[in-house]
Amino acid sequence: MTSGMCVRCGGRIVAFQKESVAREKARQLSDQVGYPVTYRMLKGIMLCGVCLDALPLIGQEICQRCGRDRELQASIGNEGLCRDCVHGEDGQSLVANRSLLRYEKGEKDLLGLFKYRGDERLALYYGTLLAITVQRYYRSIGFTCITTVPLHPQRLRERGFNQVDLLARHLGAAIKIPVKPLLLRTKDTPKLSKQKGRAARHESMREAFVWGGQDIPSAATILLLDDIYTTGSTLRSCAKAIKEHLGPSCEVYSLTIYR
Repeated sequence: MTSGMCVRCGGRIVAFQKESVAREKARQLSDQVGYPVTYRMLKGIMLCGVCLDALPLIGQEICQRCGRDRELQASIGNEGLCRDCVHGEDGQSLVANRSLLRYEKGEKDLLGLFKYRGDERLALYYGTLLAITVQRYYRSIGFTCITTVPLHPQRLRERGFNQVDLLARHLGAAIKIPVKPLLLRTKDTPKLSKQKGRAARHESMREAFVWGGQDIPSAATILLLDDIYTTGSTLRSCAKAIKEHLGPSCEVYSLTIYR
């Protein structure tokens, strides 16, 4: 029995060949209570068994703030934070970040296809990965809404769409949480990949976002969505703008596909 084409390799998805892989990955990603939901999502995701098995999942031992895999950062201390988070600036604006996958070479190529071509199949694929990440890490948190990192109007005109908005649409439908645009981007910053060093990235993101959304409760718990967490400068700048508007009782968590 086949069920469509794999979004990664283009091969046929053979359901019975994928079954055991989906079960094993669900065991890795969830406890006994969360297993059935995670298993159903993995079983339905548009990957063949081989590609599902090859996903570079972030392990169990992570930095408790940014979600970085300990395998990539051996110096996670007793307090559960990596070196960057211990010495980082503005750490209080964002409660925590969680991601599902390590940002490796093959993942960069696939994300590029989605980010610059807008393939709707990949929006569903990535939206499902994000829903699995919520199930893995944030299942017990009652989020008020999902919001996204906005593009600057100039960048939006060039690209034609904001890929994170597509992800939010699929994620919101999957986890039954409303999506609300809360921020505006006021600075057309250079791509982070073209900026050298953490300090330069942090400075470029300073006051890059302002509140532009509708009224929500000041004690809201907000899920802030982006595709990649690199230095965290963008997400922390967004979280700071949200908290400056709503006040200290608001909590902002972030969620990305990649870390």
